[in-house]
Amino acid sequence: MITNSASVNIGVHSRRFKILSAVVAFLFVCSVTLTAFASQEAVEVTVVDGEKSVSISAVPGSPRDIVKKAGFTLSANDDLDLSEYDSEEGGTITIERAKVVRVEDNGLISYFVGYGETIGDVFKKEGIELTGDDEIGVNTASDIYDGMQVFIKRAFTVNIEADGEIHKAYIAEGTVADALEKAGIELGSDDTVYPELSAELAGFTEIKVSRVTYETSEETQKIDFSTEVIYSDEMKLGDTEIVTPGVKGEKVVYYNEKYVDGELEEKTVSGEEITKKPVNEIKKIGTKPENTLAAYRNTGAPISELDAPKDLELDENGIPVNYTKRVEAKATAYTGDPATSTGRKPMPGHIAVDPEEYPYGTEFYIVSADGSYVYGYCVAADTGGFVEMGNTDVDLYLDNEDMCYNWGNRDIIIYVLN
Repeated sequence: MITNSASVNIGVHSRRFKILSAVVAFLFVCSVTLTAFASQEAVEVTVVDGEKSVSISAVPGSPRDIVKKAGFTLSANDDLDLSEYDSEEGGTITIERAKVVRVEDNGLISYFVGYGETIGDVFKKEGIELTGDDEIGVNTASDIYDGMQVFIKRAFTVNIEADGEIHKAYIAEGTVADALEKAGIELGSDDTVYPELSAELAGFTEIKVSRVTYETSEETQKIDFSTEVIYSDEMKLGDTEIVTPGVKGEKVVYYNEKYVDGELEEKTVSGEEITKKPVNEIKKIGTKPENTLAAYRNTGAPISELDAPKDLELDENGIPVNYTKRVEAKATAYTGDPATSTGRKPMPGHIAVDPEEYPYGTEFYIVSADGSYVYGYCVAADTGGFVEMGNTDVDLYLDNEDMCYNWGNRDIIIYVLN
């Protein structure tokens, strides 16, 4: 029992000791806390939010708590400028309100948070670089504000083909005319551009400038003469004779020439001037049908085209009444010679002879021995190879080869008239 009583007493004393210790500890903590608060005196703090400012006495603590105590509400992105604030001495706390800026960069939209900065500062901080040809809707020195929207149009390349070269222009927006101005390309009044000057640019574009110039030229040309035809029944069918030779005239033709990039593209006549009139050719064409030997057979009509002398008299049989000699001979025929030995015109009636037998100019009247053909009155005007052959006495000129073939080598009777 003694043992138990002792145990109880010991336990009671132990609980009392614990309670007393707890009380002493609590009183010690309160004493320390009161001593600490008593040592932290309130300081004067001014909180500035834009144009509004509030001054309060505040025990030094969290700056955000002080701002809140001053009646200001902060958002998660707002910041505080503590450069003029000291936790022991107080001072000024400046609220830097967060400003959200929307930037649309060539269609790509981004949002950036800034404070008391310019838009240029935001670009620099965010690594947004601009070239001198990019277009931006605001001045980069402008202060940002919450909800600010900035649009960036990036410059793109425009290739301009002009004057044999490729010129490059960098432009963010505009027309073809704007790109030409930016590249320093001037247009002449007649130059052409594709696409047209008013066309809006969108992305990489190729422009073609065509230089257009106009020039005048002249050219001397010949003028063909016309041919006037005279038909004659005195000439054989198919025979022609130039009565008046034609002479070409001259004229000066004037042109307007259009050159595109130095190449002639179009040439039109602007006028002409006749400097020399042409002289028309006058041609005579025969209509007399070509003779055939059969046409003269047994008709008594002479083949010769020479007019018989007025004193030549024929008897009832068509034989000359007066002649100096009658010769039975052989005769061949020829045609087509350009001239006779005496210079007389080759024609039926001018015949070829042996000049030693019949001097040039001797006049004859010739008929075939069988009386079927009358060559008629003729004159010795030519000579030929038959003289050397010795198988004929005279060569009679006929109109064509067919008549010559039909004549062959024929027996004739020559009446020498002088």
